[in-house]
Amino acid sequence: MKKMLNLVLFGPPGAGKGTQSENLISKYGLVHLSTGDILRSEIDRGTALGKKAKEIMDKGELVSDDIVIGMIESKLDDNANAKGFIFDGFPRTTAQAIALDDLLQKKGTGISGMLALEVDDEELTKRLLKRGESSGRADDRNEDIIRRRILEYNTKTLPLKTFYSEQGKFHSIEGIGSIDQIFKLLVDRITFLDAEMDLTALESDLEHLDLTIQDFEVANEIAPELLLEIDAIKRIEAEEAEEEKENRKQEAKAKKATTPAKKAPAKKAPAKPAAKKIAKPAKKTKPAVKKKAVKKVAKKAAPKKAVKKVAKKKVVTKAKKVVKKAVKKKVVAKKTVAKKVTKKPAKKIAKSKAKKSGKRK
Repeated sequence: MKKMLNLVLFGPPGAGKGTQSENLISKYGLVHLSTGDILRSEIDRGTALGKKAKEIMDKGELVSDDIVIGMIESKLDDNANAKGFIFDGFPRTTAQAIALDDLLQKKGTGISGMLALEVDDEELTKRLLKRGESSGRADDRNEDIIRRRILEYNTKTLPLKTFYSEQGKFHSIEGIGSIDQIFKLLVDRITFLDAEMDLTALESDLEHLDLTIQDFEVANEIAPELLLEIDAIKRIEAEEAEEEKENRKQEAKAKKATTPAKKAPAKKAPAKPAAKKIAKPAKKTKPAVKKKAVKKVAKKAAPKKAVKKVAKKKVVTKAKKVVKKAVKKKVVAKKTVAKKVTKKPAKKIAKSKAKKSGKRK
């Protein structure tokens, strides 16, 4: 599974979810996935899914989960190399959470954790009323509307908290404090999630290798002997390399010895043209002599090389025998256990037969 930091960020109105979402995106390089933004983007671009969504919204109906999931998939594909995603406003139901899990699994990833900013209802009411004074939003000025919104949030998110808790992915974050304090709590939790993901990846690798306790036991049993054999092989290889180096030096010396030294051309004494004598060319050393010298050196080096290779072969075969022996032990041990198990029922059958024959007599 591809390692990505995929977060579902939850928080009631006034919990500071928007601010913390921006901080997390900035720190971890995540892509923000808000279903409202995605819907508007698809409609503006005039995509097939956008047109479908517009038709439904124009009728005053809610956009189906299939269409929203389709849009999220399109967004995931557009950001295939992203480090991760923050899901904002989605999922809102257990059915949507299941659909999101299936989609992410298809993409080779999954939800890392659900981070829920927890703030008590009274504190939220105070915050929203204060926000209403500066923002001018009507729904932030009416206390009854604010309390209904908080109640709706708590009712809708409760099943999702249960869903992610059962997966071990629900993480409650204290939402009261300064922005920096709350952000530090989020970062600490994400650091924990990151370590957890590394551990899961390691476990997955071990499962993929199909290692068992018996395999570890056999490995531990034969490891010391194998290490000795490997050391011996390495030693032989080092000696061979040294031997090869020495042989090359000897060959170079032999070549040098057999190559005739070039004579410096004699200075011609001034003489009359008639008295010039043509100097006879110096006799060259026969190439046969040169070849013989090289062959002698090669013959001397060859037996040593052969001896080393034989030694190495012996070590390798010995190492193979050690492994076979250990595996054989394991197989024999399993067979003896199987025999013991099968012998007991055989004895019981024999006794029961004896009892029956006694009754008949």
